[in-house]
Amino acid sequence: MMKIRSLFFTFGMALVFAPQTALLAKEGSVSKVDDSRVIQQRRIELAGAPFLNANLTVDERVQDLAKRMSLDEQITYLAGTGFKSGIKIGETQPLTAYGLPAFKMTDATLGSKLTKDAILFPAYIGLAASFNTQLSNDYGRAVAEQSRADGYRILLGPGINMYRVPHNGRNFEYLGEDPYLTSRLVVAYIKAVQQAGVLATVKHFVANNSDYYRQNSNSVIDERVLRELYFPAFKAAIQEADVKAVMMAYNLINGKWAGEHPWLIQDILRKEWAFTGMVMSDWWSVFNAKETILSGLDLEMPKADMFKAENIKKLLTEKSLTPDDIKQHVINILTPIFAMGLADDINQTSPSLRNNWAEHAEIAKQLGRESLVLLKNDGVLPLDRNKVKHIAVIGNNALETIASGEGAAGFDPGKDFVTYFAAIKNSAGKHIKVEHYQQPNAAVAKADVAVVFVNVTESESRDRNFKLPPEQQQLIEKTAALNNDVVVVVSSGGAVEMPSWQNKARGVFYAWYPGTWGATAIGEAIFGDFSPSGKLPISIEQREEDSHYWGNYIEGPKALPFAEKQWLSKKKGVHHHDIHYREGVLMGYRWYDAKPVEPLYPFGFGLSYTRFSLSKAKLSSNSISADEQIEISVTVSNIGQRSGAEVVQLYVHDVTSSVLRPIKELKAFSKVFVEAGESKQVSLTIDRKALQFWHPETKAWTVEAGEFELLLGTSSQQSSSIGRISYQ
Repeated sequence: MMKIRSLFFTFGMALVFAPQTALLAKEGSVSKVDDSRVIQQRRIELAGAPFLNANLTVDERVQDLAKRMSLDEQITYLAGTGFKSGIKIGETQPLTAYGLPAFKMTDATLGSKLTKDAILFPAYIGLAASFNTQLSNDYGRAVAEQSRADGYRILLGPGINMYRVPHNGRNFEYLGEDPYLTSRLVVAYIKAVQQAGVLATVKHFVANNSDYYRQNSNSVIDERVLRELYFPAFKAAIQEADVKAVMMAYNLINGKWAGEHPWLIQDILRKEWAFTGMVMSDWWSVFNAKETILSGLDLEMPKADMFKAENIKKLLTEKSLTPDDIKQHVINILTPIFAMGLADDINQTSPSLRNNWAEHAEIAKQLGRESLVLLKNDGVLPLDRNKVKHIAVIGNNALETIASGEGAAGFDPGKDFVTYFAAIKNSAGKHIKVEHYQQPNAAVAKADVAVVFVNVTESESRDRNFKLPPEQQQLIEKTAALNNDVVVVVSSGGAVEMPSWQNKARGVFYAWYPGTWGATAIGEAIFGDFSPSGKLPISIEQREEDSHYWGNYIEGPKALPFAEKQWLSKKKGVHHHDIHYREGVLMGYRWYDAKPVEPLYPFGFGLSYTRFSLSKAKLSSNSISADEQIEISVTVSNIGQRSGAEVVQLYVHDVTSSVLRPIKELKAFSKVFVEAGESKQVSLTIDRKALQFWHPETKAWTVEAGEFELLLGTSSQQSSSIGRISYQ
């Protein structure tokens, strides 16, 4: 029987909870049990209460309920009910006395971790590689419907921390290195999740860009860098997608833990961005009751440690807090619950949504196809089914495919899981011999082509090595010594060292992590059933020493282990370790544009089985003002022999600036599918925001008068000028 390996866990702690007992369900008490019969009865008894009147505004309803709650009830509502591995990730406190249940949370982004028989979707960074906002919408809706099917109405995702270093164990959960790309995709995802009736939680705010001893990790970063690179996706999630919850990060930012950071929570989220939803902690990520509550955090998860009643009451006695402060935190939690309609849908579960599982599987397969990035093809691909007789498949990850990274996002891909080996075998058909070999041998030398599967293991709460594990690199080298036609498939959430082995391969795919169904794409792609269209949402460096993070990560960076079994959340006896973002705004492709060094593969790069040309680029105007837009049109022609898709990328260059700016930045993109021999016109739009930068002296977004060059192309390094516009 084929063994399938999937790396996943919830949290590595075994927590034991005492049996919960119900309190009397009467106004003025909080029940510890979500008793649906009592809830229904209380709703009947309270039928005339304004907070149950769906015809009133959300604010009127929430204010009414908050006024009815006693101070003790309000304090209790500031924390979750606890965590139990594999059973309960988190939930709000039930308000049984007022006819409201607990609202259950599920770990997230790649699928609903606690839903029975849930589909594990391909890695979120694979979505970034698709450059497809419609697919992001489909992805979000599917995840929300799977969550809602089993009554999980609060999704603990999506994650949108920027890809700064390839070592980060959570890169697979995020959307790459560019804030504009991340913003466009996450807005579509969140809108779809919340339109499907599930409350989204954007995370982890902010600058949680590595997981190496993450609760000791202090991101030393200036305001301009935060504003230009690390804030934009969160701001878009709030102001464009109307996300209902924000989860704070584990790390420190400039010396203060994110969950205890009043500038982030009160000044940025509340005042500047006008966020009215709930701000929650990450699990066990706050350490000082006074600092946490005064920072503006509303909800401690998974349970009350800092927000224990005795701690809060002590602060009230000391006059550090007032009852009105507590009430406002309760209002912040309840507002999104009422706004999303959760308070009016007390049954919560929607089992009929399981009828959509087949559609969700197709979305997962399509994501697998569009996320697949072809990095190298020396004429070996696609394979011809009429000519190929024998395919050798090599490597443990072919048979025991790693479906996902570990941690909160990963979970068992289920009984329908498709391994890479199964995908190739299914796609090959009966007349082609597809055989698996743990190690290359004489039989591999006789195969028409050898497909080698390599991977790195990634996980929340620990970082990983940049290099492939030695035994996996040896697989490539040994196979190449036997067979000239080698295709390597890399499963990873980010860059790995490639120069030492890529010349031994004629073809290289970046496949990320496939989830339940995504591996299907590899079987189809190697035979040319579709033309790869994925583009790198990251830059892949030649060497770590070439990168922006060299010396700005951990001690040089120090070598990380290839395998690490323990949780690396907080190192005992160490206050913190500083990570200096000395590269400033020159992160990712911005760094390579500015320095005399090239990446191995640039941001936005990806090959196809067909060829495209861009022509007839036109600007709607040669100047722009504060309230105007410029439309850029271009003709995309498929001049190859196969249908396929191209991603048109628009970059903006500030010709003259009073401060250091990136040479160019992505400000628009569009994915277009074109049949062989046909052409389509693509329109892109930019406005003043595409030209601005955060001025470190005036502390404001600024556009300086002058000229801006527009560059159009198919990657950050394959783009050319289509003209200049002036701003006055």
